[in-house]
Amino acid sequence: MKKMIILGIMFLILVNVAFAKLELDNINFDPAIIAAGDEVDVVIQFHADVLSSGEDKVGNPDYQFKVILLSDDSLTSKYVIIQDSEGDDTHGTLFSGDYYNKKYSIKVNNNAPAGNYEFKLEGRWYKNGIAEDTSQFVRFKVPVKKEGIILDVNTLETVPAEVRPGDNYVKIVSTIENVGEKDAKSVEVTLNLPQGLGSSYSNNNRVWVGRLNKGESKEVIFFVDIDENISQKLFDVGYNFEYLDLDDNSYTKKRMIPFLVKPRPYLEVVSSLGSGKTGDTVKLSVVIKNTGSESAESVDIRVIKQNSQPFELDVRSDYIGELEPGEEGVAIFDVKINSDAEIKEHDLKLIIRSKGDSDEGDDNIYTYNRRAKLNVTGKSVNWLLIFGIVGFLVALGVFYKRRYMK
Repeated sequence: MKKMIILGIMFLILVNVAFAKLELDNINFDPAIIAAGDEVDVVIQFHADVLSSGEDKVGNPDYQFKVILLSDDSLTSKYVIIQDSEGDDTHGTLFSGDYYNKKYSIKVNNNAPAGNYEFKLEGRWYKNGIAEDTSQFVRFKVPVKKEGIILDVNTLETVPAEVRPGDNYVKIVSTIENVGEKDAKSVEVTLNLPQGLGSSYSNNNRVWVGRLNKGESKEVIFFVDIDENISQKLFDVGYNFEYLDLDDNSYTKKRMIPFLVKPRPYLEVVSSLGSGKTGDTVKLSVVIKNTGSESAESVDIRVIKQNSQPFELDVRSDYIGELEPGEEGVAIFDVKINSDAEIKEHDLKLIIRSKGDSDEGDDNIYTYNRRAKLNVTGKSVNWLLIFGIVGFLVALGVFYKRRYMK
C-alpha cells in the first residue's frame, strides 16, 4: 500500500447552520509525490462539533452533509479528470466529536505540465435528499511534481563529424530517451529539416521506435543531403514525436536540436570568352569565382574534350592557386578549331578541383563540374589551297603557251 503523507496545512471549512460547525482537518494524497499520468486518491479528514443547544443537524439522521470535489481553474479542467467527485461512501449522518475520512479519485493526464493544480471542495447540507442552505467551499492545490512521458534527444552525432555544404548521405545518429515517469508506446520519430537540408532516401526520415519505457533509450539513424551552395550556419533540426500512453491516448511533441554546417569553398564560372573561325588557334579565357565562405587552395582547372568535338588542345589544364572568398581567378587555354567544326556556340566541359582551407582544418578535396563556351564564328580562308590552285593554273597556262607557240 502506498504511503500517504499528511499535508502540514490544515484546511478549515465552517458551516454555521443550525448551531453546528463542520471542520475539515487534513488532506492527504496517494501517491504523495505525484507525476503526470498518475491516478491519485485525495483523502479528506473532517469532524463536526455542536455549538449550542437547540435544533441541530449534527447527529440527526434526517440530515446529511455532502462534500463534492470540483476543479477550480481552467488548467485543472484541461489536464485532470475527476473520476469520483462524490467520494466513497461514508455515513451521511455526522456525529459530534467523530472524525471521518472521505476518499476521492482523480486522474492526471500524461501530458500535464508540472505545477500546482487548483481544486475546491463544496460542502452542503441535505435533508432527506433535498439540498438546504448555501454551499460552502474550501480550496486547495494538488502539486504535480513531475511530467509523465518526456521524450528527449540525448545525443546527436554525424558521419562525417564535420558537415559541410554539398555533403550527401550524412549519417545522423541520435539517442531517443524517455526521461519521464510513464511508459510510452508506438513511438515514431520524424526529422523535420530546414531549407537547404533534405532527406537522402524516400522514407522522408521517418523512423519507428516502438515502446519506450521510462528511463529507456533507443538509437535512431537518419540520412540527409546538404545543398551544395548553402551558407555556413547553425541550423535548427526538429524531432517530431508521435506516441501513445498505456491508455492509448495519442500525443505529439517536438524538440529542436542545433545542427552545424561548417564553411567550404564554392567555385563557379563567372564567364568564358573564346571565339574564332575554323582552322584558327584561339585563346579560351575562363573566369572563376569563389562564392563560398572559405578559402580554396590549389585550385586547378581542366578542360575535358569529347572525342566528337572538333577541337585540339596541347595543354588541357591550368593552375590558379588559392582563391579567397569572393576572389576571382582566370585560366587560359589555347584551343585549335578544326576545319570541320560547325559554326555555332560549343560547350566544353570543365573539371575544377580545389582543397579546403587547411588553416580551418578542412582537408577535403572539392570537385566541380562546370561548362565553358567557345564560339565558332565562320570558315577560315584556306590560303594554301588557293595558292595551290593559282599555282596550278599558272603552270597549266605556261604549259599550253609553250606547246602551241612552237
